Amino acid sequence: MALETSQIKFAKSEETGELIGFVSRHSKTKKLKGVRENSIYGKKICVLSEELKGTIIPNQLYNVELKAMHQGNGYVVVSAIRALFKATIDTVLVSNALYQVRISFGNKTIYFDPKDGKSPSSRTIDGVIRALTIRNDIEDTDNVIQEFNTQAKELIDRMKTDGYYIK
Repeated sequence: MALETSQIKFAKSEETGELIGFVSRHSKTKKLKGVRENSIYGKKICVLSEELKGTIIPNQLYNVELKAMHQGNGYVVVSAIRALFKATIDTVLVSNALYQVRISFGNKTIYFDPKDGKSPSSRTIDGVIRALTIRNDIEDTDNVIQEFNTQAKELIDRMKTDGYYIK
């Protein structure tokens, strides 16, 4: 039997307590796609092989290799590698109006906005660094934090030259 690949997030089963995921076959591409348990599409269960039990973190995205079960009612996950996203850092600057550093990875974006930030984690450099540190789906987190720190300090220097008082 050939192995198929997909991306899945695993959740704990309420019935057995085991980690499980679900996949659905795309009607046009015929590729397996990870779906949620309450998906309206026809889905099949994915269970972990014995070697992987205890190594998977729930609610994290994994690149997996799947082998069909003998009766064809689901799949066994034979390989799982956590999906890491490459982060891009952009500085958005419109003098006296908008001052932001955006860190984008996967479907997430973390903002540093010292002027109009809504929360302490988006208004301060330390808050954004804390938010980046707890994420475990970013590729090369240390370099991302270092690059963010450099761009954030340049943004604050620019704000000071534009006449803003920064603590």
